[in-house]
Amino acid sequence: MFEFGALRFRPVEREDLKLLHDWENDYELMMYSRSRPMNSKSMAQLEQEYAEWVKDEKETRFIIEFADLKEAVGIARIELGDWCYVRAANVGTFIGKKNLWGKGLGLQITTALLEMCFILLNVERCGAGSVEYNYRAHKVLLECGFKKSGVERQSHFVSGKKWDDFYFDILREEYLEIRLGLLKKVLGGKFEEYIKKSGPLSDTEGVPAAKPY
Repeated sequence: MFEFGALRFRPVEREDLKLLHDWENDYELMMYSRSRPMNSKSMAQLEQEYAEWVKDEKETRFIIEFADLKEAVGIARIELGDWCYVRAANVGTFIGKKNLWGKGLGLQITTALLEMCFILLNVERCGAGSVEYNYRAHKVLLECGFKKSGVERQSHFVSGKKWDDFYFDILREEYLEIRLGLLKKVLGGKFEEYIKKSGPLSDTEGVPAAKPY
């Protein structure tokens, strides 16, 4: 498990499938998280997907919960890959509790994923995708230091219209340049505690050295 401020990232367990079933069949949630609002899933489909998740060594899925309450608020994933000999990752997340949308939780979650990728998994670049109309997601990614690096034109059909798919990425050195400022912003009073747990700071850059995968 990975704890970040008030959040805990833990593995998806079989007993979580009932909650995921509710989220995966919510029209509005799927409109923003999958760009496929009519893509409903049965419990049998989710059980089959869960069996594949357990075996997949390159993709990790997390239930995100408030650590003190053990209340699940969303799901996240990290998919690792070596593309052209560069260690890379692709991340994704959605907040299942819609009453928490627009409250800054997405910024905390995305920062936590970057911490896992760059500080714990020794990744060199990290990517994320988002449909054209998901302005909240774009804002979060840009605030975390991602740069818009590509467009797949008219790749989604939602609500009677074709939409582009945007791709964002961030390099390791770009994240390390903004890391401490971003951590202070999202962690607030828990910043010092987290830095102490995350490892010693580099003498030259003021950032932790990457731990081996």
